Amino acid sequence: MANQTIVSAQIQEKLQLMPESAYGINRVIAILDDGTRIDDVQIAWAREIVKVGKSTVITFDASRIVDVLLQ
Repeated sequence: MANQTIVSAQIQEKLQLMPESAYGINRVIAILDDGTRIDDVQIAWAREIVKVGKSTVITFDASRIVDVLLQ
């Protein structure tokens, strides 16, 4: 079973080009495959979702992210 908090290679590449909001953290708006926008998604080292807002509970599978926008 794949890790549900690791974003796809395509999203990782895009994140690496974006500015960090804190050391190793990108804060983004995640766009899911059904068009849902999720604000304040925090991704560590352009790879793993670690928080959404103030919560460490991730309620969606990272594989559903089709795009990320600067927060």
